[in-house]
Amino acid sequence: MIKVYQIVECGGPGGTGEQVAAICNGLDAARFEVSLIYAVRGGSPDEYRAKCAGAKAAYFVPEMIREISLTNDLAALHKLRALFAEHRPDVVHAHSSKAGVLARTAAKAASIKTIFYTPHGYGFLQQDRSAAARLLYKTVEKAASRVGSVIACSPSEAAAAAVLTGGRPVHTVCDAYLGEFLDPLPHEGLAVGSCGRMTYARNPDAWILLAQRLTDSRNGLKCIWIGGGEDETRMRVLLENMNLPGRAELTGWLSAPQARERLRALDVFVHYSRWDALPNAVLEAMAAGLPVVASDNAGNRDAVEDGVSGFIVKSEAELLERCQQLIDDKSLRLKLGAAGRERVRREFSRERMLAELSRLYDIGRPR
Repeated sequence: MIKVYQIVECGGPGGTGEQVAAICNGLDAARFEVSLIYAVRGGSPDEYRAKCAGAKAAYFVPEMIREISLTNDLAALHKLRALFAEHRPDVVHAHSSKAGVLARTAAKAASIKTIFYTPHGYGFLQQDRSAAARLLYKTVEKAASRVGSVIACSPSEAAAAAVLTGGRPVHTVCDAYLGEFLDPLPHEGLAVGSCGRMTYARNPDAWILLAQRLTDSRNGLKCIWIGGGEDETRMRVLLENMNLPGRAELTGWLSAPQARERLRALDVFVHYSRWDALPNAVLEAMAAGLPVVASDNAGNRDAVEDGVSGFIVKSEAELLERCQQLIDDKSLRLKLGAAGRERVRREFSRERMLAELSRLYDIGRPR
């Protein structure tokens, strides 16, 4: 039996927390004994523990927070090292930047031999941080990369990791699509939409301008943003000022099933993000059979094959042009949507992710 510890500081709603829960619940219980060390963002500890029911044991470490805090970071480091020293896992797998630095340091101090780290989007790539902060994060990531191996969640993340690791191994195990393959919902008219947290990274300003231009040029078209977030209040004011009520809708926060139902009633999916690791929202849209128009960044290029399952665009002008092309051409929408759905089945399945992780974890099996 291989003892595997999953460590995450951003458990709860969101892509990384969902991926870690899928690992805890999906690994073969006959081969792996899984435990979880976690903090939460945007949810309760009990809810996230219940989501990770496949973990035999779980340890809540509230000091493991995203922000840099000497007091909290030292406390979390002490707790992690004590847990690793007491329970002696064969494999430690840390997820996200803060858990990655703390867990790798603690595991090394506890003499754990097999240590993995998945960034799920390096912090130094986030453009809403200052240049000084990004340099600090990159320096810390480079120093921490001397411990263990990186399991990148996408080919582009693997390329970024290879620059930091100084020749140490970098593996690629793409995040999985974790939902069902649901058929589109019949609906009147045409709808173009986005789905996700309304933050700077997702570029809602570009989306609301697109909504204005699209609805001005195509009668009866509706634009929908599925989700809420920090920028929601500001976007609602803009929506009013741009005379978009009735033509554009912001749903606010919805449960995952509700969001998927709204997604199924779209015809074109837009993801004009500023940066991404591997965007779960794009995988969701492709699984629903939607053609995707996405910005030209590394994470989107990992998900969308340009001209095959959607379009990768380099400007807001091209974004508008491609959306109009898809609105006007139903056969193209169906063709690209079907190709995207098949790509998700083929390359982003839960079974594929778990099989690839199992092979890597097997390196740490008891001898």
